[in-house]
Amino acid sequence: MGILDRVSMIVRSNVNSMLDKSSNPEADLNYFMLEMQDGMRQTEKAVQDAVVQKKVYEMQATDQRKRAQEWDAKAQVAVRANRDDLATEALRQKMQAEQEAERLDQLAKDQDGNASQLRTQLDELHKKYAETEQNKSNLIARYNMNKQAERVLGVKDPATGLPQSDYTRMQQKIMAEQVRAEMDEQSYRGAAAEAEINKLQAQETLEDELAALKQRMGQKPKTDAPSGNAAPPKGDDKPYDEK
Repeated sequence: MGILDRVSMIVRSNVNSMLDKSSNPEADLNYFMLEMQDGMRQTEKAVQDAVVQKKVYEMQATDQRKRAQEWDAKAQVAVRANRDDLATEALRQKMQAEQEAERLDQLAKDQDGNASQLRTQLDELHKKYAETEQNKSNLIARYNMNKQAERVLGVKDPATGLPQSDYTRMQQKIMAEQVRAEMDEQSYRGAAAEAEINKLQAQETLEDELAALKQRMGQKPKTDAPSGNAAPPKGDDKPYDEK
């Protein structure tokens, strides 16, 4: 579990629900507060790591854009030498460098967003810790009152014997797993189709890049068909029955 998921889970934790399941509420509450302290320390470190990694990605993206410029220059050399094969390969390398730069730019943005989310969760975690610490005695007292009420009322699901809240959570978990499995299957089919289409688009893009480079360098595109009118076929063109 990542730190963001862990902190999010701690922030969403229902302390009253946790104490309802506890056999030693005071000890479990103290442990939960230690978990929050550890979560705050790890979150602060994760924010620092995200900021550093963002800068690394930005530097790597800059290097890839320089590499793309170098391959563009090499492609021009190959075109001037009438080596379309080398020019095409150089353009392929240029495209890969540009794509890598875009990927790194996106990773840098993701790290920036991750750091922002972590800061938000850290603020909420600090707030939850302060509230829990302030209301610790009240939480224990409320726990004792709820246990007393449960012993008097005995509210349970008649079909399963489980507390109604636990039974409802179990149903929700099963439904969520079914929906997740369906979404994973749809995602796999879509990814396979997208990969095939991307291959076709990449080849078309390379051909377009080569044509654009030649046009930029003032070279006319090659034509397969000869200019002028085609010569008529040799031989007698009269039908057989007219001979």
